[in-house]
Amino acid sequence: MLIIFSTFIVSAKNKNEFLVTKIIDGDTIEIESGQRIRLICINTPEKGEGGYKEAKDYLKSTILNKKVVLKKDISETDRHDRLLRYLYLNNKLINELIARKGYGVTFPYEPDTKFCAKIKKAEKKAKKEHIGLWQN
Repeated sequence: MLIIFSTFIVSAKNKNEFLVTKIIDGDTIEIESGQRIRLICINTPEKGEGGYKEAKDYLKSTILNKKVVLKKDISETDRHDRLLRYLYLNNKLINELIARKGYGVTFPYEPDTKFCAKIKKAEKKAKKEHIGLWQN
């Protein structure tokens, strides 16, 4: 009985942890199940735009082949059928770190805005320090 209970706790604790297997761009990833995840409240440059490679490379060096925790806000998916999630690695909000390092901008999209103010604050710090997209 205790062993079953222990096993249940472990699996329940890790149910939101997923291995990142592919970086699509600076704000979209793919997990081990093949599902694509769009990071909530952050927007990075698209392919062909300045900063695209840097944003993608940052995400790749930070989370590729690592287990991340995915947290939902309100919506399940976007219009492209990607899961909308906040990403955490070692209790750090990756969405916020992208803005803080200057690789992306805050992109609030109702109704999924729970942490947008926090992400916006990180973006303002990057702007003030002229890092990433804000170098010039």
